[in-house]
Amino acid sequence: MPERPTTPSAPSRRTVLGLAGAGSTAALTACAGDAPPSTGGGPAPAGSGPVDAGAVEDLPVGSAVKFDRDGVQAVVSRPDPDTVVAFSPVCPHQGCMVAPQEELYVCPCHSSQFDLTTGEVLAGPAESGLEPYPASVADGRILLG
Repeated sequence: MPERPTTPSAPSRRTVLGLAGAGSTAALTACAGDAPPSTGGGPAPAGSGPVDAGAVEDLPVGSAVKFDRDGVQAVVSRPDPDTVVAFSPVCPHQGCMVAPQEELYVCPCHSSQFDLTTGEVLAGPAESGLEPYPASVADGRILLG
């Protein structure tokens, strides 16, 4: 009788569950770190100078926008006609990216809320406010970094 070719055996249930658990742990670890992600949210790289975030007149007083361009990520608000303020969009709770919503910055992951003009936490689970980001107005333009 000819010899039958051997076929690889299917992995055991224990092996499959072990691999799935390892992947879940890696994913959770990546999301739950205490440090904000290394991409974005911080000042622009040294020597690169400020990034033009647009005309100040395009940002109505009392409103905010999310900015993500040229390696810079920030949330920017205009509390009064002559002032803009900016913050890292990284929620200090678990690193999700906040976004402007009505008169607040809100984290979509766990609903932490932050003040538009100060970045202070208004509702948790975040226990601290948003990291300030350098912002100024020059010649009618919003400059970040």
